[in-house]
Amino acid sequence: MGYPKGVVKGFLSLWPFTHLVKKLSPYPPFRRLFAPLVDEKVLQVTFLPVSEDIPLPESTVLPRQALAELIRASSHRFIHDGCICRNREGCSKYPRDIGCIFLGEAAAHLHPSLGHRASVEECLAHVERAARAGLTGMIGRIWFDAASLGVLREFKRFLVVCFCCDCCCLVRTDMRHAAPEFKRAIRRLDSVRVRVGERCAGCGTCVEACFVGAVELRGGRAFIDPEKCKGCGRCSLLCSNRAVEVEFDPSEELFRELLRRAGAVAGGEGVEEDGGGARR
Repeated sequence: MGYPKGVVKGFLSLWPFTHLVKKLSPYPPFRRLFAPLVDEKVLQVTFLPVSEDIPLPESTVLPRQALAELIRASSHRFIHDGCICRNREGCSKYPRDIGCIFLGEAAAHLHPSLGHRASVEECLAHVERAARAGLTGMIGRIWFDAASLGVLREFKRFLVVCFCCDCCCLVRTDMRHAAPEFKRAIRRLDSVRVRVGERCAGCGTCVEACFVGAVELRGGRAFIDPEKCKGCGRCSLLCSNRAVEVEFDPSEELFRELLRRAGAVAGGEGVEEDGGGARR
């Protein structure tokens, strides 16, 4: 069984150090010292633009539909009572009670004082609520979560579905100036593209909002560096001219890529692919 709420609060007393680590990470010898913290074996996250406000082309497989399939395929599901990040930072912009969904075998060992085992239907309703609140989804394997919750031994079978915000997120805050290794731990889904359309007025809102500094103004228009972009979709949500578009692979490739990215972590059963990649 994982740690109860009291022990978890003790681990979270280390929270301020997460900001310091990212701020110091670009400088030697800290860069080498902190590199193991963001090795892909202990930290790997991917954004899913699940917000309902993001403009989408017609006949598109929505990211939250792909996420729904991953939830259904998981062996165990657990909803945390509140967002760890927003509660620690005292967030006033977004609801603090929209917590993470934990998937996989490790989720079965989380202490009941932290939340509750959830059905597929509860998890899907949770995702929809997060989407209506304008929160970007993120899936990943985060060692800090597993360690603080007391399920580090089950880390290989532990997947976090996080609905955090730019102002509080353990992963996003202070990331713009963090070392390259920290940014590489965030992997964009190949089937997601973010594009600047003709409506761009060059206001710079997206430049200021991008947490990894992937956007800049060129010739009075926003330019998104595809090598740096993490596909979170926040720039699309914040653009008042609706000039930034998030595009998705119109086939089921988004789901297949998401399932591959999650691997066997979620402990899913009943989702297989035939030789041609079709789901059955």
